[in-house]
Amino acid sequence: MEVEIIEKKENPLLERTEVRFKVAFAGSTPKRSDVRNKVIAQLNADRELTVLDRLDADFGAQRAMGYVKVYANKKAMKIEPDYKVLRNFPKPKEEEKAAEAPPKPKEGEKAAEAPAKKEEAKKEGGE
Repeated sequence: MEVEIIEKKENPLLERTEVRFKVAFAGSTPKRSDVRNKVIAQLNADRELTVLDRLDADFGAQRAMGYVKVYANKKAMKIEPDYKVLRNFPKPKEEEKAAEAPPKPKEGEKAAEAPAKKEEAKKEGGE
């Protein structure tokens, strides 16, 4: 996989450097994380402040165009949408499972929830 920087532009208002690049590869399209790591190495940028915004593969060709933003600090990076931050900095698998699992109710809460669920079922069935 080869990365070629096409354009590098400073954006002082948003405290970041915006980089457009071209990726040439053999076989299938590389993973976003692999491309991001390669661009970070080439730019000598901080891993925690670099966000891969876009990676568009050309149909039928073994190349892709991409767009990366390298922020000056964590505060400036808060402008990024949550889904892009999660895409670039995924949670470890254990944390994801813990976040998806509903919290365990206490003993006193179980008794209170059961009648409420029965009432909801009656309302849905009666309508």
